[in-house]
Amino acid sequence: MSSLEPLSAPVSAARAAALAEAHRLAGQVLVGGQLQPPPSGRTFAVENPADETIIAHAARCEARDVGWAVEAAHRAYPAWSRRPARERGELLHRAADRLEQEAEPLARLLALETGNALATQSRPEVAGAIELLRFFAGLWSELKGRTIPWDPNTLAYVRREPLGVVGAIIPWNAPLTLLCVKLGPALVAGNTLVVKGAEQAPLTVIRTAEILNEVLPAGVVNAISGFGEEAGKPLAEHPLVRKVSFTGSVPVGRQILRYVAEKLCPVTLELGGKSPNIVMDDADLDKAVPGLIAGMRFTRQGQSCSAGTRIYLHDRIYDQVVARTVEALEQLKIGDPLDEATQMGAIISREQFERVKAYVDMARATPGARIVCGGSPPPGLDRGYFYTPTLIEGIPHASPVCTDEIFGPVALLYRFRDFDEALALANDTQYGLAGALWTRDLAKALAFAEKLQAGFVQVNQYAGPRAGLPYGGYKMSGLGREYSLESMLEHFTATKTVIVNYAT
Repeated sequence: MSSLEPLSAPVSAARAAALAEAHRLAGQVLVGGQLQPPPSGRTFAVENPADETIIAHAARCEARDVGWAVEAAHRAYPAWSRRPARERGELLHRAADRLEQEAEPLARLLALETGNALATQSRPEVAGAIELLRFFAGLWSELKGRTIPWDPNTLAYVRREPLGVVGAIIPWNAPLTLLCVKLGPALVAGNTLVVKGAEQAPLTVIRTAEILNEVLPAGVVNAISGFGEEAGKPLAEHPLVRKVSFTGSVPVGRQILRYVAEKLCPVTLELGGKSPNIVMDDADLDKAVPGLIAGMRFTRQGQSCSAGTRIYLHDRIYDQVVARTVEALEQLKIGDPLDEATQMGAIISREQFERVKAYVDMARATPGARIVCGGSPPPGLDRGYFYTPTLIEGIPHASPVCTDEIFGPVALLYRFRDFDEALALANDTQYGLAGALWTRDLAKALAFAEKLQAGFVQVNQYAGPRAGLPYGGYKMSGLGREYSLESMLEHFTATKTVIVNYAT
């Protein structure tokens, strides 16, 4: 697709519908159950990464707007926290049903503002977000206490209580999923929520909050938009926010910890990754090659914290795997995210596009390195932030190209001769989020699972996180876990020990 090609009728209709929704949401936030402009009234431009056009001007919240939203959540908290957990779960389930009724318009809006392809990413993300809400809605009965045998004539028990207002700060790469993975456990546990969406992709978050508020009591879910220093910082620092859940980069995660230090607020941080994907010489290559491509997350333009972008191939099968992987990558259709045939959309912004280009240029300038495929924008796509799937070999392990999270469609290839060498290379990183091994050797599979320094480990597959499986990292990849029952209990409730002496 070039900028001069006419759009097909279905793509034109999908784009028109998404643009109409974006225009309706322009300048609005969702606070106290109402879609309305914030007190400051400031806005900023939201760009379509596929054609570089402005699709809307979103609300640019500042400290007073954040305080207004937090106070709305604080007012809603007493009634919501006292509501029986069963009712909270039932309401969240009904909210998920309502979200499902709006799934296709949500997916189109998501594709428009993120550049993620409708067919391969945006629709699946909406479906996954709904699954997350239903999963957490069903966990209301697990908010249990326990009794403890103690002294005679005493009743000692522990109860679980919600924390209060939760501040959620989410990134742009999967905004709907990351909203729901924080909103679901927070609400079922009895907390209320203020979420700040990323400035690159704020609209789907606002629309989702609007839909949920058709079912949930006013003030339970509030959604704002804006920049990190102007809105994220005051949200994290606000004294009424008693829990912060953040997904994003390591540098910002460190900042979040500083923001909350004075009030000793609990924090969940899901940060970056530079994950290894290892193929042994005994692997089933018919499964491993598609698994490598799935793990690289190239249908998301590589914009995933769990992406397996360090690829280690046994020397005996290196050339064969590289040839088959390149052939498959060259078949990926890159184009308009709203086109049903598109498999790979656009990078989120010019800033991120230039970042990807800078790392590829660094690789080009590295002695001994070679770009095996990709390494440039695709021909014919002269507008938008499109980039071809890129594989690079010969990069030293100490190079920033290897050590830094690029967050784009770029992966590195390495040879190895034995398992221990591959495992040592895999662990040679500041990150520890995910990783995968492809082998038929059960002993190596179990050794890999035990010794890889990462929180989300797979063998003979490279799937993304799903509801029910704890997800989070080691080392600089973050603090805490998400997606699971345990994450709800550990991160969105506090325990209270009660002792009643009934002898008196």
